[in-house]
Amino acid sequence: MKADDDVYLRLAPLASSLQPLPRVDLYYGFVIPCPSMNAFVHYMSGMGFILSWDLVEWIGRSNIPANNTYGPEDKLVGQWLNLGNKAKNRFSNKPRMYDYPGTNGRCSHELIPDTIAVHRLKKWEQWIDVLRFFNVTKQLQPSDLYSISFD
Repeated sequence: MKADDDVYLRLAPLASSLQPLPRVDLYYGFVIPCPSMNAFVHYMSGMGFILSWDLVEWIGRSNIPANNTYGPEDKLVGQWLNLGNKAKNRFSNKPRMYDYPGTNGRCSHELIPDTIAVHRLKKWEQWIDVLRFFNVTKQLQPSDLYSISFD
């Protein structure tokens, strides 16, 4: 998986969503443009996407990626896969992957319980809001190794 550093990922829901999917020729994420639900149009957002191991190996040895390296990585990966006639198994996990509320128009919506990924967490307040929503720090015990205060 490739993910941006401003994304909160919930690994258990992510793993559950992957369980029934094919293990080969897989391209999984949040398809762009935002209103689209068709995973075979354009590419998966750089917020976070998954490629099956066979696709990763193909990218490493194919001339298509080697000769096309300029541009945003998410868009490039989609172009490579299209040019190589790869990623027959494409899945866009909307609305469970999205931008933080109010940050990016139609790509954002309110936080929801079955979330997989929240993107565009640029401010500490946004991270705190997300961590609170999912009760992430509720069970943490005080420690000399870290300090967590949301007040």
